[in-house]
Amino acid sequence: MAGEKIDVEMQDTGEFLARIHTATGTDEIVLMFDDAEEVSDGVLGNDEASVRATVEFLLTHQPSGDLPDRIDLVDIAAAYDGAIESISRLRK
Repeated sequence: MAGEKIDVEMQDTGEFLARIHTATGTDEIVLMFDDAEEVSDGVLGNDEASVRATVEFLLTHQPSGDLPDRIDLVDIAAAYDGAIESISRLRK
């Protein structure tokens, strides 16, 4: 993550829109956090801070333009070993 600004906005219960502003433009992704507490054993919540930390985590693995349009925390936890712990550390 190098200089991105992240705006997070709740769209619906458990659904958040993240706008990632970079030097080359803005990318948008929708994150599904319905099961955040269950997937993370209560470490993460269905809230903007958890979503922002998740986007920061994803940006350490790939550029914002390469992220899928929609992604579920369940899929992130399955795809990356230690994802929940890493996201928790990034949560402010």
